[in-house]
Amino acid sequence: MAVAKSADYSGDLRPQAHFSPPTNFMNDPNDNPDEPVAGNQHWGHATSRDLYHWDNHPIAISPTRPNEYVFSGSAVVDSQNTSGFFPDQDDGVVAIYTVDAPDAETQHIAYSRDGGYTFTKYDNNPVIDSISKDFRDPQVTWHAETGKWVLVVAYAADRVIGFYTSPNLRDWSHVSNFTQEGLPGTEFECPNLVKFSVDEGSIQEEKYVLFISVNPGAPLGGSGTFYVVGDFDGTHFHSEVQETLYDFSKDNYASQWYSGLPSDVAPISIGWASNWDYTEDVPTGPREGWRGSTTLARTHTLTKAKGSWAITQAPVNGLGPILDKCLTSQRLQSGEVSTSFSEVTSKAVYFEVTVSGIPSPNPSGHVGFKFTSSASGEYVDGGLFLETGRFWINRAGTRLFTREDNADYTSCFNTNVSVLEHGVFQFSGVFDRSVLEVFLNHGMQSGTMVFYPTAPLDTLVISVKDVSNETVVGLDVWGLKGTWR
Repeated sequence: MAVAKSADYSGDLRPQAHFSPPTNFMNDPNDNPDEPVAGNQHWGHATSRDLYHWDNHPIAISPTRPNEYVFSGSAVVDSQNTSGFFPDQDDGVVAIYTVDAPDAETQHIAYSRDGGYTFTKYDNNPVIDSISKDFRDPQVTWHAETGKWVLVVAYAADRVIGFYTSPNLRDWSHVSNFTQEGLPGTEFECPNLVKFSVDEGSIQEEKYVLFISVNPGAPLGGSGTFYVVGDFDGTHFHSEVQETLYDFSKDNYASQWYSGLPSDVAPISIGWASNWDYTEDVPTGPREGWRGSTTLARTHTLTKAKGSWAITQAPVNGLGPILDKCLTSQRLQSGEVSTSFSEVTSKAVYFEVTVSGIPSPNPSGHVGFKFTSSASGEYVDGGLFLETGRFWINRAGTRLFTREDNADYTSCFNTNVSVLEHGVFQFSGVFDRSVLEVFLNHGMQSGTMVFYPTAPLDTLVISVKDVSNETVVGLDVWGLKGTWR
């Protein structure tokens, strides 16, 4: 049997809390094991017991013929052996994926009797045929009410999501399509249909959320993801809202959602932390031999904020498996607090900032953060302008990769926050060498941004300026343990 590629995870740009491939290129979630650019797409394979510490394994699914690629898809545990592939077990795994050929994209399945380590391709593939070159990225879930598997797939160029059902994962019937006026993007990709439990006071209800990734033509440029909230009856999805942008920055694409979780576990996803506008140009390829990392695995809820649906996001298990010692815990009303993390082996930290006593009306001042390099002076920064409720993050202070290298590498991202009237605003973030994820107001909004300094950033500065006398800023910073041996 082939062995997993060994890899050097010690590079200055290599994330220590986020997954990245051993070598070469990864996108959503397939990879090219041969070069640090998209091309000879396969399914790579890694496993984790806590969604932080990962073990790399040999390639899971490879193309069968020349000029074919294995594109995105999903996998399910067929615990009831609906497929007939697993007569003596309740943990068989079925993967369903797109095969990209010169003239068409079709949907195939493969099954694994050893927990997903090795796969056998189904003899009668494709299970869903197509004459279209733009028909890809199937996601499968079990719909208990109808006792059938449900598959969502993108008719990419048509900007339509197709719905199929099957009793056995082998025989599929088309049952409906979904689109609506005003949805962004030039092509749709990587749809995911996710069921959420919603606690609205004394009423417990369920809603379905359809996540759609688009490339090109995302609202911020290049690739991006939005979602719509509605109901699903087993065959048709009915949207009740306009779309909502999933991330206010540019580097969170094609989130894949785990299926088959226990009913008391909130939905969990993991995304690709990059953007098709520049992913094949970023300097991790020539410098360290890899390109593409994931976001942190995130846990989610669906809630209402001022009458509108919102998906909350937070690092799974509260970063518990990798949270290390507290580096600082302070309160201030003006000035700066500087925290060096040069002695943290991973060069990765988690920080929380709580701004309390914000007057209403007439909030004032600015609360900012800045990660700097003691060697080069480069920086990544961001913060909140209380007067306007504008939160921003910025990577223009790093110099290894800039808009001179790629004009689509946007420098600054911002969003409006609307909770200042409550007198408290909280934000947190994970800084991991070349990836920053921020979570606003306990995850009501998130921003994901990659960046590339010439020297490691190793100091965090929190600044408070011109806030009201009643306003107090609390700061807590923790080091993060590296996850790669």
